[in-house]
Amino acid sequence: MKNRQTNTLGKAAKQQIISNAEQLLISAGYHELSTRKVADACGISLGNLTYHFPNKKLLVQAVMEEVCNRYEKERIGLKPREPQPPREYLENLLRLMLDDAVTAHTSALFVELWVLAKHHDFGRDIIERLYQTVVGWIADSLASYFPNQSRHNCLKAAYFLLTLSEGTVAVFSRPGDRPVAHSDIAEFAAAGVLQLLDP
Repeated sequence: MKNRQTNTLGKAAKQQIISNAEQLLISAGYHELSTRKVADACGISLGNLTYHFPNKKLLVQAVMEEVCNRYEKERIGLKPREPQPPREYLENLLRLMLDDAVTAHTSALFVELWVLAKHHDFGRDIIERLYQTVVGWIADSLASYFPNQSRHNCLKAAYFLLTLSEGTVAVFSRPGDRPVAHSDIAEFAAAGVLQLLDP
């Protein structure tokens, strides 16, 4: 019984550390993030934190893994309860992706993840795994709606949708007046993908 309780407490402590590290990564950036600042945010000693994460790299890796796992869980919940017409499915998928891309949390987090991916092998490997997972499930869902399309065409469409989502972070997540809103893009992009996959 004691081992199970210790294990549960250990998991809770690790989760608290990861959550606080993610918030600090978003608010201060990777270069300002330190294990000491995370320990302070958690209200624990640096020794307690380094018991779970001996260095900053392992801590940030855990944050990135948590982000990947969170998106995977969200993806599982995306399956429509009822079959949808292809255009409706695409518009709903795009709205979900683009709405997420412009949130303060996602946009700030992904800017930091991109920097990590550019400068650190561990960051590149983790974000590439995330993108491969996202592209895979989008391509799989497109294949179910467009069974006559090749896997390659479904992958091209999936990469297009992912690129649109990531570009939305860069273009629409900052404040400013624009003649077009990110939500206007979903319908336009869905029509374009439909034209390619269901001519």
